[in-house]
Amino acid sequence: MNFVNYLKISFSNWDKMWKLALFRIVVWCFVLALIAPFYSAIKDVILSSWNFELFKEFAGAGLFFGKNVALTFAVVAETLIGALGMLFTKYIAAGIYISIILFIVRPFLMNIGRYVVSEMMYGYMSSHAKHGFMPSLIRTLKNSLSYAALRMLFCLPFNVLAAGIFYCLLLVRGEGFAIAMPFIFLASFTILASIKQLLIMGWAPAMVVSGENVANSFGGGIAATFRGFGKSALFAVCVYFALTLLAFGFRVFSLLIIVPLCAIITSSFEMMNYFSCQGMRYYTNKDTVLSSKKLEEQDRITKAKFLL
Repeated sequence: MNFVNYLKISFSNWDKMWKLALFRIVVWCFVLALIAPFYSAIKDVILSSWNFELFKEFAGAGLFFGKNVALTFAVVAETLIGALGMLFTKYIAAGIYISIILFIVRPFLMNIGRYVVSEMMYGYMSSHAKHGFMPSLIRTLKNSLSYAALRMLFCLPFNVLAAGIFYCLLLVRGEGFAIAMPFIFLASFTILASIKQLLIMGWAPAMVVSGENVANSFGGGIAATFRGFGKSALFAVCVYFALTLLAFGFRVFSLLIIVPLCAIITSSFEMMNYFSCQGMRYYTNKDTVLSSKKLEEQDRITKAKFLL
């Protein structure tokens, strides 16, 4: 599948993208509702740690605006750690509860939306069928729950490692390093996030297409992705490099757009890439059915015996 066909399918399925965006907004509203009972504790911690000048400096930090983000983020990181220390010391129950909601419940719910998009994309590409978001959500709930839970657990160490790398880089002092730090993190995060993406890119599509359980589909997804390793890796590197650069360049609040955009782009791409890697026929519109390169044309000669 070439880039033009990717664009054709993406534009034909723009409705799925805004439905996923709406689903993510609903999830965030639900998450905020869950942590609302601890509003007073959160307010106390924030007012004790932050001030308006620090917030203004944090909000204005961006490479494209001539601001040194490393120095600003170092101050913010120290302030945030102090705030977390206060939260877990003074309001330990609230700290544990909020951490579970933000880092376990929230990504779990978000991953359900990813699986639903894979289901909808499969319907379009295999038979040009248009499936609604809510009917697909209800129909696939059993499978999406298991997928969402295991994907959340799988991604958690990668996310913790990325946060750890960022914090360690902020600890390194020196004006020269402060200038280079955003680009060092850009390179390291792009590599780490791309590895994670390559490992899970085919997971949901394999589960949807094959009907296998979530554990078997993980291995099947990796096998499919690595058949088209070149374009899969190129996509992952380009997306995470570009979006991370934009996040550093256009100030921190650009993440409100960049993070959902990344989720939408990767969710829609996963099924298209799976079709391509598996050599499956697909619809680009109601009148056009195309064929990807077949499996025997993608695999090396040393693997030919496994095709029989």
